[in-house]
Amino acid sequence: MQRSKLWFALAAWVGGTLHAAPVWQAGQVYQAGDTVTVAGVDYRAQWWTQGQDPARHAGGLGGGQPWLVLDPDQPPLACGDVWRAGRAYAGNAVVSRHGRNYLAHWWTQGQDPEEVAHREVWRDVGACRYVSDYQFTMVARNVTALQFKGETLSAAYRIHVKLPPDFQPDTAYPVLYVLDWALLGSVFTTQYQVLRDAGRIRPLIVVGVDCPDSALACDLRRSRDFSPTFWQAEEDYLQNTDPNLRISGGGPAFLTFLADELAPRIETHYLADATARGLHGTSMSGLFASHALVARPDSFGRYLINSPSLWYDDYSLVTHAQTAPTASFAPVQRAFFSMGAEEGEPYLSDTAAFAALIGAKGVPVAAQVFPGRNHYSAAEVATEAGLLDSYPR
Repeated sequence: MQRSKLWFALAAWVGGTLHAAPVWQAGQVYQAGDTVTVAGVDYRAQWWTQGQDPARHAGGLGGGQPWLVLDPDQPPLACGDVWRAGRAYAGNAVVSRHGRNYLAHWWTQGQDPEEVAHREVWRDVGACRYVSDYQFTMVARNVTALQFKGETLSAAYRIHVKLPPDFQPDTAYPVLYVLDWALLGSVFTTQYQVLRDAGRIRPLIVVGVDCPDSALACDLRRSRDFSPTFWQAEEDYLQNTDPNLRISGGGPAFLTFLADELAPRIETHYLADATARGLHGTSMSGLFASHALVARPDSFGRYLINSPSLWYDDYSLVTHAQTAPTASFAPVQRAFFSMGAEEGEPYLSDTAAFAALIGAKGVPVAAQVFPGRNHYSAAEVATEAGLLDSYPR
């Protein structure tokens, strides 16, 4: 059986002989531990990566870059996907178990790599480490890239991953997916760290969903990705006069990316408490989080929704929620809604009514109005309130 390039990299370390790594290819997906060559320099992937040239995206451990310059005298530094008893693994698969990587000799399922009785099946290839704060780029399969006003609205997303302090690979953590990371990332991180360090919330794996395009393109992408439906009024607002171009209405495709591509990638690499998986959004991304809650409520267990733009498309999402079957909301553990008191009417009443509607579907709901806060400043305190409600310790 032909050995994979990952096998060559691991065998080189185990056997003490370095094999030449294959040339890096921009379109190829690389997993943790894969090795490549660029301009005569060998690199090892620290985590899943695609399209990130190692010559420009290499750095030290913990530096946030996906590639390390390969040192044949060191074991693989990045931990592979966590081993699961119910999953089948093909030969040459790499998994992690309690801070060590293991290489499968052949197909296996249910055979714990740590147990001595299974050493013929799994080879211990050494200690590995989890990077606590890093980022990678992922391209959504079903999101349509657009050209508008000289800008490229791509289907790529920059994903930020933050592990809790004292991360334990055998602990199943809730994963909170934070939208609008370009706008909220700094504020979210500050509020989250204060609560985390004070022991007031559960340890979380935080995944920020960011945009790698230009500032203007990223702003336009909010209209594409966060809008549940096509709405001509939104196209008019964006000054889109091309009858063959639709910018709005990309919410369902973006939800498919989050639920069916990104979440499985994260929650295969780490143990995760899937029932407590969370989604955090504000304003237009709050509208999107509300859309996810109504259209695919089982995608996330907890929803942190601030100042949602429920007025979009003449409240079509609210109409959808009214007719949604109550039974479909059973997997939802919590929905937290917040607003700034200065946002005024009808927005305050809209959100309160929507929260009451979701509560009537059997979802445990909480709502909070922040005195003296408007649509913009409410986001500055919504994270703290939402985390305390959704993930208390």
